[in-house]
Order: sequence, then C-alpha cells, then structure tokens
Amino acid sequence: MSELPLRTLDLAAAGGDPPAAAPLSEDLVTEINARAEAMLPDVISVRRHLHRNPELSEQEFRTTEFLARLVESLGLVPTVTEARTGLTCDLLSGTAATELPPRLVLRGDIDALPLQDGKAVEYRSSCEGRMHACGHDAHPTIVYGALRLLVSLDRDGLLPWPIAIRGLFQPAEETATGAKAMIHAHALRDVAAAIALHVDPSRAVGRIGLRVGALTASCDTFRVDFVGQGGHGARPHLTRDPIEAAAAWILATYRRIPRIVDAHKTVVISIGHITGGHSPNVIPGTATLYGTLRTLSREARAAALDALEDINESIHREAGVEINIQRTQSSPTVENDRQITEMLATAATRTLGAGAIDWIDYPSMGSEDFSYYLDHVPGAMFRLGVAGDQVGCAPLHTPQFDIDERALAVGIRMMAAAAISYFAPREE
Repeated sequence: MSELPLRTLDLAAAGGDPPAAAPLSEDLVTEINARAEAMLPDVISVRRHLHRNPELSEQEFRTTEFLARLVESLGLVPTVTEARTGLTCDLLSGTAATELPPRLVLRGDIDALPLQDGKAVEYRSSCEGRMHACGHDAHPTIVYGALRLLVSLDRDGLLPWPIAIRGLFQPAEETATGAKAMIHAHALRDVAAAIALHVDPSRAVGRIGLRVGALTASCDTFRVDFVGQGGHGARPHLTRDPIEAAAAWILATYRRIPRIVDAHKTVVISIGHITGGHSPNVIPGTATLYGTLRTLSREARAAALDALEDINESIHREAGVEINIQRTQSSPTVENDRQITEMLATAATRTLGAGAIDWIDYPSMGSEDFSYYLDHVPGAMFRLGVAGDQVGCAPLHTPQFDIDERALAVGIRMMAAAAISYFAPREE
C-alpha cells in the first residue's frame, strides 16, 4: 500500500476535549427529512437497477458506469479509477469550493456475491449465480441519495455553512481488495475523515446500530497446501497421505486455537473449502484447504498465527507431509472513532428520534475492508436497520436476502445530517 500525502483536520481543542459543534436547526432537520422521503421512489429505482445487475468483485464495470452517470446528473465530476471499477466525486459548497478544505468521505461499496438469487420479485438478479446479498446495492444508493440531497440544499441556499464531501463508490469489498485499491488511486488524498454504513437485517427500519471502538473483527483468509505421496487406497503404508494430514490439521486447529487466548478475547477459525483427490480408491499426492481466522486484537491474532505454525510442524512430523500455509487476504479491525460515532448518534437523534439508536455491546466477528481507510483517517461505520414486517429479515449472504426499501431514506437522512454536522463551526 503506497503512502499518500493526506491532510487531516485537528478537531481536538488544545489540552482538552473538542468544543461542541453548533447543532442543526429544526428547520434544516425538517428539510432533510422531507427531501429524503420525497426522493425515495427515485432511489428505490436506483437500488433495484443495481440489484438486477450485480457484478462480482473487481468486475464492477457497468455498475461504475451507471454510478458515474448518476454523479454527473448531480452536476458533480466523477473520477473513475484506471481499472474502471470504482469512482469518487467531490461536493464543495460555498467557500469550500475555493478554499478546498479536507473532505469527509461518504463510502458505499458496490460488489456482489457469487450466489444465486432465490427471491421471486420483479427486481431479482438477472445474472445467473450472482446477487447482492450483502447490501452493496443499498450502500451506494444511499451515498448517491445523500449527495443528491446535499446538492439540492446547496442549490437552494439552505446549507448553514460550507461543506466538503467526497462520495466514494468502492469495488471489491467482499474480497478485501477494494479499499486498498481506492487508497492506491488517491481516494483519500485531502481527506480528513470517513463515514460508512452497513445494512443490518437484525434491526428494524428506523433503527441505527452504533458502537465506539472495535465494530468488526480482523479477518485473515488462508490457504493450506498438504504435499505428500499418493498411492493405491489398499496400500496406505506406502503413501504419505495428505488427506489424513489435512484431517488431523483441522481437528488440531479447531481444538487448539480457541484455547490459546483469554476466553474474553474471541478468536474464531473456520475451514470453508477442502479439495483433494479424484477417485475413491486412490490416495492423492496433495490436498488443499481454505479458511478464515477472525480476531479482535493484534495480540490474539499473533498468538493464533503462531499456533498455526506450531500445528504445521506437529502434523508434519507425525504424517511426513509437507505443509505450507499462506494468508491470501486480510482486513484489520474496524475501530470506530469516538467523536465521529458521537456525531452519528447526534445525527440519528435529530433526524430519527431519541429512541432510534441501539448501542452495540459486542463487536461482530464479521470483517469489513472499510478498516483500511481508518488506518489513515478517523472514521466510523453505523448499522442501518432494514427489517420490515414483510421483508428484510433474511440473513446476509443468503439467497433470500432483501431489504425493506424504506430504510434507504433513513440512511440518506443519517448520512446527509452527519455530513453537515461534521463541518459545523465549533463553539469556543
């Protein structure tokens, strides 16, 4: 990852906590809510177009073109990456257009999953074996809607102060490569902070999940190759069986990894894919497995990775099979900045009501490559409730996943209010 020249805002007052920001007026909050609701039919159409036309990670060419046209329709200039997957655009209002202050990123990821859509709805995926099962159709739709709302407020002279927003439409979140690619493409140049969201089918429409600190786990995806000596199934004594070694490796890993760290520091390891052999009576020469390691602290991660190396050595000595492990991708923990999370809480209270916030007690063991942006700038991600009475309760990454589309307006209200609040003058 290249190091980029990043400008940041010093939001902390010298020697103490930052002074409070000026609150959004009741009239402005009313305007934000009304405009978000008024544009709901249009943004539903955007979301449904994306849902019908999903593209897998690093293949989001048509999605990027579609979003670029939407950005242009707002009078903004899209900057498409060299790979033609992913784009950014800047909204600079008032004096921000000439002074060019550091931007606030509103990020929405855009890739789909290799999963068959199982829904019987008009907007179901038109692409065999691909669907938006994780909300990456809703996320960019909400970022677009927030930009559209902010542009309209600016056009009508209703923004109370200048703002500098960067819309960031990111590819390849599911493979944990998209954020790094966007950073390499200078998406964080002149950026001060970042906000993102993730749909949440465990929460009702109108509710927001927030947490200060660790929100998601770090995730290492790994591959383990077992190289032995194959032979006839009737003569295992003449072989060095990689299937036996792989089975022993899995059992040892599942038994040992959860016991190497304090029980309060969760570590989760899972094997999701195994290959080896082609015939029931032939012991193969090689076997391969793939899995994930999820942790909530650097110490737990380091201890788990060390333990995997010890297991490799142990199984190698016992089975005589060469074992090679490589980490194919990883995402750090999403660490929500306290001040930005509190700003999101204020935005939720102002636009949705005081009872709209669910404070999340424990981090998710899922992962999110939004964390890479937070290696450079402070930021926060919030959970957006999408469950309604009839739709939106199916879990993420399942063929029946869908959202109650009323949640789109909720997300737009949240992001627009947070974006304006971020640039509010600080009270001395």
